[in-house]
Amino acid sequence: MDIVLGMRRMDMTSAIQLNESILVDTGSRRIYLSKPVLTAEDEIASSFASVLEELGIRYSIVAGYIAIMFGRSRRSDDIDFIAYGVGEEKFLELCRRLGGAGFELMQGDISSEESLRRIYREYLGQGYSVRFMYRGTILPNIEFKLARTRYQIYSIENCYEVVLNNSFRLRIAPIELQIAYKLRLGSEKDMGDAAFLYSLFKQVINGEELKMWCEELGVNIKLLV
Repeated sequence: MDIVLGMRRMDMTSAIQLNESILVDTGSRRIYLSKPVLTAEDEIASSFASVLEELGIRYSIVAGYIAIMFGRSRRSDDIDFIAYGVGEEKFLELCRRLGGAGFELMQGDISSEESLRRIYREYLGQGYSVRFMYRGTILPNIEFKLARTRYQIYSIENCYEVVLNNSFRLRIAPIELQIAYKLRLGSEKDMGDAAFLYSLFKQVINGEELKMWCEELGVNIKLLV
């Protein structure tokens, strides 16, 4: 697949080819990703993101799926989305669209307004996440949460847009914050994710920004080198 296909009017001076599958346009904060075969995580995340995009909901994908998207060889039980500007009525509209796209709400009935209002008030409205499964697939599923913390809001406002196979658009948290956050979590899996992302995106990472987030989250940036 031609990774340059569809890159309209891109300033080539800001384009950096990381490998044969990934090209980063630092000027527009856009990543072009070409994959011969989509994983289950890719298909579910793309389908969910498409509905958010249609509704103009601002969001970002965070956590482990980011590394998996770019080729880290592991699986995940969930794909984490955070969003803001989703009130109760917007949530009802979102669920109607998701239901039509093949998603089910794991905590309630996606076709019942009463159930959706209860879910919103008891879960999202209280700071908890809700989960959606796609076409009967329990794992992986979508974990959806409203942004509340400064880090979550920053992840949305400073997201990168990933153009997957010139067909799907997904928005992901800034790589620098994602790496620092993974180091903060500290498990073997999370450390592996951080090292993978750092190695892959080293050419385009903002070193000062990465240092800032590592200092703020209390992690040692030297763990990456």
